[in-house]
Amino acid sequence: MSLEQTVSAHYSNKDLLEKIYRGLEQLGFDKNQLTQSDLSSVDEFHIGGSEGTLLLAEKLSLTTSSKVLDIGCGIGGPARLLSSVIGCKVSGIDLTADYVNAGNELTNQVGLSNSVNLVNASALDVPFPDDSFDVSYMIHVGMNIVDKETLFSEAYRVTKPGGVFGIYDVMLAGSEELQYPLPWAEEKEGSAISSVEDYNLALTKVGFSLTYEEDKTDFAI
Repeated sequence: MSLEQTVSAHYSNKDLLEKIYRGLEQLGFDKNQLTQSDLSSVDEFHIGGSEGTLLLAEKLSLTTSSKVLDIGCGIGGPARLLSSVIGCKVSGIDLTADYVNAGNELTNQVGLSNSVNLVNASALDVPFPDDSFDVSYMIHVGMNIVDKETLFSEAYRVTKPGGVFGIYDVMLAGSEELQYPLPWAEEKEGSAISSVEDYNLALTKVGFSLTYEEDKTDFAI
């Protein structure tokens, strides 16, 4: 089984949408009258949730006219949040079809289908033309992709010259051995976690220039 197949199997959940609706109902929400903010407890799985998304967004120079790509969008929580708060249009791609299907349904439920669209696709083969986006970003994605150079090359290709690519990932720090399972992998063979130095080397190799870097370890603890 390839790493992409392993990753897809790790995240796949055929009953995902039903489970989300049940959880929302238990929290007192009516699934037929949902807003973007109602979903915040269930649609942003990464460290910091909505707060983490907005911290990244501060560095992306987004405007209402920005065309944005979310690489590894999950069920679309960050995409919906940015579209709702800023007014930009966001396209998302994710390897896991269950996430994409559930995400598009949730987007429709909260009335954002004109500005947010999710597509089932690999981050190593992004299904958009060159220079399609003003901004691209990924949140907690690189830990599942060994080939960082191809990942970043695709981000570089679809981001317009002068555009911005933002990364909010879990990265290796120090030499301590990780203990599996972890949220992104059941075992070491399914993990592609790397150091910030490895990220920066791959980014510069494909053409990106590093403009800002911040260690958010304290935020994650």
